[in-house]
Amino acid sequence: MDDLDRRITGALLANPRASNAQISDAVFTSEATASRRVARLVRDGDVRVIGVLDGEATGRSRSLFVRLRCRPGEAHRSAQRIAAWSACGSVKLVTGSVDCIAEIGYTSNDHLLALTLEQLPALDGVLAVWSNQVIRRFATPHSWLPDLLPDEIVEQLRAQRLDPWADPLPDRRVRTDALDERIAAALAEDGRLGWQRLGELCDVSPVTVRRRAEAMMASGALRMRTVIEPERIGLPVNAFVALSVNPTQLSRAGELLAGHPSVLMISATTGDRNLCGEVALASDAALYAFISETIGGLPGLQHADVAVALHSLKRAGRTRHLTAVR
Repeated sequence: MDDLDRRITGALLANPRASNAQISDAVFTSEATASRRVARLVRDGDVRVIGVLDGEATGRSRSLFVRLRCRPGEAHRSAQRIAAWSACGSVKLVTGSVDCIAEIGYTSNDHLLALTLEQLPALDGVLAVWSNQVIRRFATPHSWLPDLLPDEIVEQLRAQRLDPWADPLPDRRVRTDALDERIAAALAEDGRLGWQRLGELCDVSPVTVRRRAEAMMASGALRMRTVIEPERIGLPVNAFVALSVNPTQLSRAGELLAGHPSVLMISATTGDRNLCGEVALASDAALYAFISETIGGLPGLQHADVAVALHSLKRAGRTRHLTAVR
């Protein structure tokens, strides 16, 4: 990506459904250029804009981080099998004390039981499984925005959004019906669909589909997200952090990390680690500074485990091209 591509990506991260006119104003280019660049970034697969029915807001699912230790030579195969699960949102091969890290959605305690005690341990090559349930989200990829645009431009773009970009969401359940789910499914494929085309896909009028979509966005049920591999915007060092923090300082530590531009997501969890998340940085030196200064300076920190991603097999529910790791 060149500088204009990165700034346009920053605008899309700040407001995934920003119009081409809004994007052109934010990055100081013509509307025609913004339109052409956005279309190319999406067509080439560098950027993906999606709509996501929030599992917690709708009561459809909750999230689980799993960390796997595998037999030598088996990690890639195990990660591929997990990536094929529809409930799996992301999978990475990593260095460190574990070989594979994934985020999986579960719908009930029975589903969680089957995942942790049956399906994951039964994978060929898996030697050990650690699982951490998400119990509070401090930041998700919906709010991630590295330093690509000035703060005032980011604020303007975010102010134009109907969906909540920050976490946590209001503690209430939102009901959705069959039409809502058809709208969300269409936006999951292309989050920048216009109202006319979205209405055609859902067999309703543009007015109806817009009213329904905007109502879901305003309630927090439907959240828009721009998906990009961090390496495409100059952040090739992607890592998963699993921290143990004194419970009395957990909220403060989570809020501090949520405000850092390198943090894609951070959540309070159950299990052997109570604060887990993902970061993206420009270099090993930047990772060192993040570990020593940001993580090291967290109140109540007791233990830190950092696993650097070697290969991302799946992100935001879509599998990347799976090549053999050599």
